[in-house]
Amino acid sequence: MKKYLKLFLASVLFISMSATAQQQTPPQGQNGVRQQLSAKERAQNFAKDVSLTDADKAKVEAVYAKNDTIFTKFRTEVSRDSPDFREKFKALRDAQDAELIGIIGKEKFEAFQKLQAERRQKRMNNN
Repeated sequence: MKKYLKLFLASVLFISMSATAQQQTPPQGQNGVRQQLSAKERAQNFAKDVSLTDADKAKVEAVYAKNDTIFTKFRTEVSRDSPDFREKFKALRDAQDAELIGIIGKEKFEAFQKLQAERRQKRMNNN
């Protein structure tokens, strides 16, 4: 009788541990990979943050869409382990920022960067 009780308890323990382990998978988008918003969504967020006109919003969306293809191609061609990956990526980002400054102006762009820095800091403090 004790033998069956031990076997039963062991199987219950095993099954409960298996069920618990399966429930601990991270939700979609939480597994360490950030999901990239589309160019349209980023342009909408940008327009909300710095109150852009519809014409400027369309131009920002075009810049984001063009640069999405450039960044995607860059990431596939250049390894993250490459010593000059950061420098090349920063040059691409600086070119994108220059285009955005040309569209919306330096003041609005600096306000947007400040807002981004605040959000980044808030995320860092929450984690």
